[in-house]
Amino acid sequence: MKCPQTISAIDTSYLTLVNGFWLIIGWVSATFLYQIVYYRFFHPLKNYPGPFWGTVTRLWYTYQSYNQSELAVYENLFKETKAPVIRISPTTLLVKSAFALPIIYHRNAVKSRFYSNGGFPAEPVISIRDHQTHSYRRRLIGPPYSYSKIIKAEPLIDKIVSAWLKRLNELFVDTQRPVNMASWATYFAFDTISEVGFGQALGFVENGEDVGGLIQSVHDGIEIFGVLAHLYPFVEWVTSGPLGRFFTATPDMKNGMGQLMRWRDKIINARITEIEEGKRRDRVDILQSFFEAKTPEGKPMGREELKAEVLVVLVAGADTTGTSFSSIVTDILSSPDDYQRMVAEIDAGFAAGHLSHPVPTAAEVSKHCPFYVACIKEALRLTPSSPVLFPREVMAHQPPLVIDGKVIPVGTEISCCAYLANRDKEIYGEDAETFRPERWLEDDEKARLFEKYNFTWGYGSRVCLGKDLAYMELMKGPLMFFRNFNFKLCTPSKETPGPPKLVTAGGLFHWQNIWLDLQKRKV
Repeated sequence: MKCPQTISAIDTSYLTLVNGFWLIIGWVSATFLYQIVYYRFFHPLKNYPGPFWGTVTRLWYTYQSYNQSELAVYENLFKETKAPVIRISPTTLLVKSAFALPIIYHRNAVKSRFYSNGGFPAEPVISIRDHQTHSYRRRLIGPPYSYSKIIKAEPLIDKIVSAWLKRLNELFVDTQRPVNMASWATYFAFDTISEVGFGQALGFVENGEDVGGLIQSVHDGIEIFGVLAHLYPFVEWVTSGPLGRFFTATPDMKNGMGQLMRWRDKIINARITEIEEGKRRDRVDILQSFFEAKTPEGKPMGREELKAEVLVVLVAGADTTGTSFSSIVTDILSSPDDYQRMVAEIDAGFAAGHLSHPVPTAAEVSKHCPFYVACIKEALRLTPSSPVLFPREVMAHQPPLVIDGKVIPVGTEISCCAYLANRDKEIYGEDAETFRPERWLEDDEKARLFEKYNFTWGYGSRVCLGKDLAYMELMKGPLMFFRNFNFKLCTPSKETPGPPKLVTAGGLFHWQNIWLDLQKRKV
């Protein structure tokens, strides 16, 4: 009888690192191929036009954000497809018409996961997805942003305006040096928000520079945040896993966001020290209101939530207003007739005693300088400081959302774009892309239509909390600049690079290289 053969050991020679590598490559390739086939031919959004790569991967519109080309690309896609709705990611639709604003941004709309906080310990009010939770937080932090409270802060803004004008005279008029208005408009805005918000100007105007690199940190930090927002499923997966601690934003980070968080902590810790030492302030600023805010149960706002809201004040509360200020200046530079009309109106207001010295109130400007106010509205319409995406998610428990006669599938992210909606020719006419302030004064009914479908400040229940403060600043700063100075663009050179450039970073606009020669006006 033959003995059974010994069973040989399993051959594992093929399990090499190289073969393992190719196995992984094959799995990834198969997965991606499946994703392409599904998103192109079987996904509920398959019939909406869009770029091939945009319809199969989020990397496409992430690249557009990183490359600062989103607006131009989206605008060209609408022109090429002639479609009212385009697909810009596997699950995202972009709508061109401003008439869709109240449909998409209704009171109960839920923000999409685009707003996931990307590794921050707590969410600020602007990132909260659920409308009920958002409403709760907004009531908690909203009081200092109310118009009645902003009116009380008007003298503080006047103080910054006067100091800002004084420094422009000292540093640029008296020395005949050119000024970069892109920087100085932002210095004005940062000192204003820090005075009104934190109780003391941070010193941008006095020092005539980006103190501590804070403004550059905002631009660097928001650019990173914008890229992460476009990659939200990946970001959520990474930050919730074992590698999360390496991707969570902390003050120790050496990038722009880390610098911003250090500034935030410095401001908060200084206030905590004041409170512990029993020091009392003669006024309540935004930060103090945050400390004193109480939930319905009588509890204070959590420390991480407070930090999140202060960070938003630093990021969004100043830089966006500085951008708006610069936009007003650049638009007026492009329209000499409008400039002459505006300055004549301002001078007449002072001559008639309708505008008080040294800085008129916002109420006076609103009543007696309608063309100036129209210039502000027109500049903000054409250059909204937050111009790109504000996506909402279509929810199963809500009524069907219908755009262009089609029901949008549940789970879809859908957005308008402020830059495009504010240039809708069906609302603003064939000259919608032209700076023409008088459009706001020609017909009251049309002006109401413009206001109803304006997307500059967001829309509906999510409209910007700082809108009234920003308007107050713009009623004063630019007006006093036009009142006090004659100016013209510098010829581009090594010292005064140009022309002015509008940059999109992280979903926000900011200006570069608005170099001006200033002269004192005789008034």
